[in-house]
Amino acid sequence: MAPPSFAFIPRNVSKDRKQQGTSAHVPSSHSFKPIHLSEREPAYPGPSVIDKGKGKAPEPLTKQVYNEKDISILIVLAFSDYALWLDSDLRRKTEESLQSEEHDAGFLPLSYLMRRAFGRENLAQEYMPTEANVVKAIRTYAGDVLEVRMLVSTPSASAWYPSWKLEKDSLGGYEVRRKDWSTLLDNATREFTRGQWDDRTVYMENIPAQYHTIPGIIRFAQGLLSQRPASSAPIPIQNVTLPPHHLDKTEDRPKCKGFALVTLCNAELCQVFLESWPWTRSPQPSESDDFGLAEVNLETKEASKFGFRTLPKARWDKLNEEYLAYRQKLINELADANESPDLPPDSDIRDVADDVLEDIPAPPRNVTTMYSPYPFGCLVFARNLHLETNKTTLRTLFTNAFKPSPVDPAGIDYVDFNKGMDSCYLRLASPEHGRVLVDHFSSQPVVQSHGLDELGKTPGVSQKAIATEIIEGKKEEVYWEKVPEKVRRQAVEKAVNVLDGKQPSAPARIAQEHSEESMAAEKEKSRLITDFAAASTPPAPGLQCWKHFP
Repeated sequence: MAPPSFAFIPRNVSKDRKQQGTSAHVPSSHSFKPIHLSEREPAYPGPSVIDKGKGKAPEPLTKQVYNEKDISILIVLAFSDYALWLDSDLRRKTEESLQSEEHDAGFLPLSYLMRRAFGRENLAQEYMPTEANVVKAIRTYAGDVLEVRMLVSTPSASAWYPSWKLEKDSLGGYEVRRKDWSTLLDNATREFTRGQWDDRTVYMENIPAQYHTIPGIIRFAQGLLSQRPASSAPIPIQNVTLPPHHLDKTEDRPKCKGFALVTLCNAELCQVFLESWPWTRSPQPSESDDFGLAEVNLETKEASKFGFRTLPKARWDKLNEEYLAYRQKLINELADANESPDLPPDSDIRDVADDVLEDIPAPPRNVTTMYSPYPFGCLVFARNLHLETNKTTLRTLFTNAFKPSPVDPAGIDYVDFNKGMDSCYLRLASPEHGRVLVDHFSSQPVVQSHGLDELGKTPGVSQKAIATEIIEGKKEEVYWEKVPEKVRRQAVEKAVNVLDGKQPSAPARIAQEHSEESMAAEKEKSRLITDFAAASTPPAPGLQCWKHFP
């Protein structure tokens, strides 16, 4: 008798049958479905995804820098009237496309427009969005301005051969055109001069910190215009220029430092900004700034809070020329002052010079305002700590410095400390807290006898006392650059409130401390480099309009 033959049952078939409550049996040959060619594995390898756990999605192939709203803004900006006037190659290709049939007129390859939209951002290849992401962004946020269509190409015969290679030119793609393409050749801006565009350009200063990108500036300007009489132009913001620093190289990407030159589609919108946010308005927010609106949007509130103001570009150019002349005058005076005068070695002259130097006041320190990038003078560095201490112990230890002084004892916002280190950074509520803390530990030197020592003791002969110093200048700027922007804004607001005599409430202070502790737990902070060059001298008083120049 021949042994019984058992047919192989695939695991997924067996599992499905058990889940249905049926007993496993040997299926007949007719119970299996034939495998079609479309169900087979492709002949060319695709991106492999390794499943490392349940519910884990594969990581995206590209790292997103801009969200869909910002992507749509950059694409629209690359196809604006100003861009067509400035870019001769874009203008030529658009005019050639407009000579085609009606269903093809005005269309340009989306990849061509993407190179112009993201080329000025100097993004690396891995940070560039894909065409699919750009198409989704356009259809979601710019469907009233741009029209997108897909190109479908004939499949290549090489797809049926093993030596098939992915050729980008043989695949379909996307094309985009403006919805007002039929009137582009009659647009008056094609014959504009540089002076006419300058008449439609406004200089904006004290832009809120959360809008310090080109898409952010456009969102901010559009938000301010949203509660004003609407413009019939499809693209109200035509261009954004970030004035470069005099030390920037030609290939460097300019960074927004709170000011920009914004070109608008007509002179009426320029007048709206100049009248609503004049240059002479106070930089400090006013409680009476309601602008006659029943409901003020977020952009208007932030503009009032940061002291936003505007100026015509012609006036800005004039101030720029005055500044350059003033700067050259200072350089010449400094060069003349460095020349050694032919004076006799008279002791009386040296005494008079010493007296004059003593009477010269020290240069003023930076004062924190609502539009400051970070709170000035509120960072203290402490070293020679016990290696086994912790944040709670250090907070109590340094808070003891505020008890004999009139400042608020809850002056330590955050203790930036990593276990096993003998140093830390202290973020304080105001510059006054920093001066009190440093003076206290300078006059009363102490050391920690153990890791949980909250009081300290007098140091021995061979022991190093806890040393503190206020961090200023370049070191301070580099440190705050690594702090999240939301935390920086909270620190600036708190420092301004302390300077104005408005102390934050205890729940708000506790919430800020808890939020920062959670951020520290989620991401390990990198240690800062402590050897940096000294900071440059702050600008002369009375030159607020020139503060962005060197």
